[in-house]
Amino acid sequence: MINNIGQSCEILKLSGILQSYQSIADECGKLKASYSEYLEQLLNYELMLREQRSKEMLLKTAGIPQLKTLEMFDFSSSNVNQQQIQELANLHFVRNKENVIFIGSPGTGKTHLATSLGYLATQQRLKVKFITAADLLLQLEAASLQNKLSTYLGKAIAGVSLLIIDELGYLTLNEHQSHLLFQVVNKKYETGSIIITSNLTFSQWQGVLNNDEALTAAIMDRLIHHSHIININGDSHRLKQKRKAGILPVSKSKN
Repeated sequence: MINNIGQSCEILKLSGILQSYQSIADECGKLKASYSEYLEQLLNYELMLREQRSKEMLLKTAGIPQLKTLEMFDFSSSNVNQQQIQELANLHFVRNKENVIFIGSPGTGKTHLATSLGYLATQQRLKVKFITAADLLLQLEAASLQNKLSTYLGKAIAGVSLLIIDELGYLTLNEHQSHLLFQVVNKKYETGSIIITSNLTFSQWQGVLNNDEALTAAIMDRLIHHSHIININGDSHRLKQKRKAGILPVSKSKN
């Protein structure tokens, strides 16, 4: 027979109430709160704790390598339209199943902005998957070899609200890899959102995708149809920081 509150909370998995029932009872006693007010505070604390744990778990499973927020991004040294990024931060693009494509040179903040949006999505309790293009192709090929491609596409790709593919364009894909990437894009088309970061302009994508003109057109058509395209120009933030620290010489301006 259950004879105390602690055992009851453990059985019902009410860890928030277990942690707080005594302190809330003491506070409510001082304020002469009613039983219903006490119960409301207990339940609110339990719900708050569960929401916090859910966000932490979603962030952990998203695979974001390093947490960077929009507040940490230096818009003053970038040509990025801050208002456009703030509009994306409301995550309507995820709910509308739209895509975001960041294009720019290495070190200009593409991954920072992509992961920042991914972090915000986890805080809205949305499932996110962050992965580099190289790792994505490795996982796709492994699933294909094991005859588990459909399962992988169903769980790892279709099963998330936001898929972030980082560094597309650093590796040239063969025919099989290009078709695997098409299946990813096709799986998410109008069913979820993709964020892609790339160091290549769209005109250069065909060279990465096995020089397959038809396949490149099919991938770009699905990505761009409902998308926000953000071009980032300028020098690498990392190189700027090293120059500022005196590690690299300051580049001389041309007359």
